[in-house]
Amino acid sequence: MNVLRTTLTGLVTLATLVTHAAALDPIHIRDAADYSARQRGSALLVVQGGRELYAAAQGSFELTRPHLLASGSKSFSCAIAVALADDGRLDLDERASDTLTEWRTDVRKRDITVRQLLSFTSGLPARVGPAAVRLNEDLYGAALRAPAEAAPGARYTYGNSHLAAFGELVRRKTGQDPAQYLQRRVLDPIGARAVWQRDRVGNPNLAGSAGMTARDWARYGQLVLQQGRWKGRTVLSAERLRQCFEGSGTLAAYGLTWWLNVPFAGTLDADDEVPVRALGGADGATRLAPSAPTDVAFAAGAGNQRLYLIPSENAVVVRFGEGGPWSDEEFLARLLGRVPTSVTPPTPDEVAASDPGRLPALQRALARLDLNFQAKRDLLAALREAGTNRDARSRALRRYLTPEQLRDLTTFLRKER
Repeated sequence: MNVLRTTLTGLVTLATLVTHAAALDPIHIRDAADYSARQRGSALLVVQGGRELYAAAQGSFELTRPHLLASGSKSFSCAIAVALADDGRLDLDERASDTLTEWRTDVRKRDITVRQLLSFTSGLPARVGPAAVRLNEDLYGAALRAPAEAAPGARYTYGNSHLAAFGELVRRKTGQDPAQYLQRRVLDPIGARAVWQRDRVGNPNLAGSAGMTARDWARYGQLVLQQGRWKGRTVLSAERLRQCFEGSGTLAAYGLTWWLNVPFAGTLDADDEVPVRALGGADGATRLAPSAPTDVAFAAGAGNQRLYLIPSENAVVVRFGEGGPWSDEEFLARLLGRVPTSVTPPTPDEVAASDPGRLPALQRALARLDLNFQAKRDLLAALREAGTNRDARSRALRRYLTPEQLRDLTTFLRKER
């Protein structure tokens, strides 16, 4: 199968985009923070233009405490690969068996490339060993011994086996523990620190066992957003880093350990343990967050851990959570002041704001919402000013109402017709 790479235009042209991003609206940030808190959130951090706009612990959590990133840890592996390539020690398209020599006699595994390990298209089984890393005797050894279930590049399988094999490859190339290499080569230069859970022989689980503070994870995201530059120094090369955000022909929405907000274009096995439930969901969504820009990329972990990169807004967002329901679409729509695709905006007939005499139905609908008097009065004034301009009406509604309130408003108005 030919590999079709879908490059995120926003990340490719990042240097141009970031200088033109308008400031995120504090009202929208607070709306997103409230949504996060209601969904068992632990922390939310919003950075734009390298400046911290919002930082808050939620529940009983403390911002200075590291939090398990779960599968959000996966995104570090592409940074490791880029660093190794920059150091002249690795090529993404080299065969892993050049280093993992025991694979050379296996008809399938001998042709697996490093790129396929990082895109989870190596053909290895999704998971090896117990889910809790500390219960594994030798996670890396188990991955090397696991029989391939598909030809390289033929199938996407989400799990720990690919990065366990990659971890052993890094160890053999560098003579170092892969987490220690990451710390020295990538994280130390930006003043960040990751702690790792390990198996019984000391291997870090690159697929899901890192812990970080919200600010340190945001620093890593900022490094990536800045195309590998940090305070005038190149930590990772921009050209190679961009390859982390290229999808495969097997699954366009997954790059090299990063989720991409591009058209889905791929398939998942029913048993894959994927933390992003919107992917291929029953609602027919074609992207992870349909109302958000296509340049959005993110690391995602169980319990709803998120590291969002939004190049068109020059923004990095960290969210920690403790499980429960979560919608990337809902959160990003709130943060960016957009109406989620699941919300049908009121039609011109439903919000006829050009004539105050035609507003009683809307006034009755607003009375049913949990909205203070001043906000209702300001919204009605904004709708009157918007007249028959649908775009202006939509902006007014998005400014004053949450997505849930918009749903309730639309439902009530339709009953009135």
